[in-house]
Amino acid sequence: MRSLCFKTITLGVAFALAGCLVSEEPVLDERTGKARPLGVGAYEMCPVSNDADEDDCEQFTISVDATGLYRFQSDDEEDDASYLRFRRIARDAYAVQTGEDDGYMYYFGRGDADHFELLMMLCASLSEKTRDRLIDNGDLSSDDDDFETCAVNTLAGLRVAALDYHRGRASDVDETALVFTPIATP
Repeated sequence: MRSLCFKTITLGVAFALAGCLVSEEPVLDERTGKARPLGVGAYEMCPVSNDADEDDCEQFTISVDATGLYRFQSDDEEDDASYLRFRRIARDAYAVQTGEDDGYMYYFGRGDADHFELLMMLCASLSEKTRDRLIDNGDLSSDDDDFETCAVNTLAGLRVAALDYHRGRASDVDETALVFTPIATP
């Protein structure tokens, strides 16, 4: 499970970061992860970074099925699609789950179909008070004191972690941000 944090994650962007939130089993399913913040169609995804430029952006086609499962299909890599689920936690704010080869990874999303930002949730970036409470309650767990990886054990753990990001309590969030904007069709 720990390898999720160190590999190239969904959507074609490489993050060599530790501290992510993961789970072996999905926390969001068709009952708990059916929010639809994005419309279907063509989008451009760009990293939010001072080092990023236009060449770092990728184009995707987004579709969604009847259960709320999103499919992000890269225009460059036809064989490699990413699947995401969204749970609304506040107005224009979402907990986001993406499936990986050996488990699931969690993000905080904010915005709407015209401008949507996706941030990898990092365990070490959660406020100490929130992280300690979630671990004490069993909603999150970690194998080390550096919070290199935290397992999300419950829906409440995912929701509260995302609310920490939404309320501005999480630190160092900009280094993991991606922005999705629709591509206008001629």
